[in-house]
Amino acid sequence: MDPDEIVTVALDTYDWESSYSRLLTRRQLGELLLRFDDMADETETAYEERAI
Repeated sequence: MDPDEIVTVALDTYDWESSYSRLLTRRQLGELLLRFDDMADETETAYEERAI
């Protein structure tokens, strides 16, 4: 797999008027997914701290 290959990422939800799409390299997509994973971990930790 070529990390510099261009891929299209499209986000679409039921309440948006139209989908949101961008061209990214596979490397950029991987970095974005890692950030989302970190954000999810931070959110989970924050919820756990509030529950205590």
